[in-house]
Amino acid sequence: MSRQACAALLSGVLLTAGAQAAVITTSTDQITLGENSNTFTLELRLEEDKPFAGAEFGIDLPEKTTLTQVDYLDQAIREASHTPEVVRDGRVYFGFYGASNAFQGEYSVARLTFTYTGSEDALLSLGTSNVVTLNEDGTTTGDTSSAPFQVKIEREESSGGSSGSGGSGGSERPEEDIDEGETPLNPGVFTDLEGHWGKDAALRAVEMGLFSGTSATTFSPDMALSRAMLVTVLHRQEGTPAAAQAAFQDVSAGSWYESAVNWAAAENIVSGVGEGRFAPDQAITREQLAVMLYRYEQYRGNAPASTGDLSAFVDRDQISPWAEEAMKWAVGAGILSGKDGARLDPQGSATRAEAASILVRLLDR
Repeated sequence: MSRQACAALLSGVLLTAGAQAAVITTSTDQITLGENSNTFTLELRLEEDKPFAGAEFGIDLPEKTTLTQVDYLDQAIREASHTPEVVRDGRVYFGFYGASNAFQGEYSVARLTFTYTGSEDALLSLGTSNVVTLNEDGTTTGDTSSAPFQVKIEREESSGGSSGSGGSGGSERPEEDIDEGETPLNPGVFTDLEGHWGKDAALRAVEMGLFSGTSATTFSPDMALSRAMLVTVLHRQEGTPAAAQAAFQDVSAGSWYESAVNWAAAENIVSGVGEGRFAPDQAITREQLAVMLYRYEQYRGNAPASTGDLSAFVDRDQISPWAEEAMKWAVGAGILSGKDGARLDPQGSATRAEAASILVRLLDR
């Protein structure tokens, strides 16, 4: 995956070669169901020593088995973005993602509820996993090397069987391996864009090298965009030029966004949020996005001339004075459009889908 093709909005620390794979386990490796019981639960656990931004799981379902519910457990994972539950060829996918490498250590990921209507013993297994990290160069990397788990589903022969809630069991896990190199879906097939208003713009942004997916199957269109992510995209568009160190106390030396922030500050594309801070991880607001792009156009030698009329927007009084000129330009140039209810939502966070749409309008014309 090339740097240009992955001008990703997710960036961070790359898993080093030879690092130990994440450990993915379940609360039991054997389930016993009574004759009249069809439902059971498993708790999925994940342990990863390196910082990571999210994980995707693909569970191979035996015939007559359905994943009916996913309840995320640890608070950090509950608050993350969740990928849709998608079934393809007998494998069900689900996962969670954040906007930075905010995860590390041991997590009780989710309680999974299954329905099994078969009468024979069956085997449920982890078919694929993808622990996603954010790389120093602004791309994403997925580690798919975790060993698969397997859970045996047994039917009690007697009519007086148990309730079927699932037992811990003490049997050894089968040694059967999953073929290496399996991936959930072909790269670029983003299941969470189906029916989404931003699908066309998101796919075009990926084609232009502005964005990559958050996994092989997801784009995460509704994930908030951070300030560091936007300057990284713009920096890439200019070939990642070097610049002197900016005077932001919250931009760490060696961070994945340091070079981009230094360049953006040197070219007056960004000026920080006050008190010597850039707030790299802060979700960018729609008016901040407009201001950065307005200044970026000035940097490129394109004197922004379009001036839009904001009088039709009911929340125009919520635009900060320092952002008004840029907002007028963005509206007049057709870069920024309103939302339902004739709102500009200047203080609202910009999502990946919104940013993709705005950047495509700006750069693809």
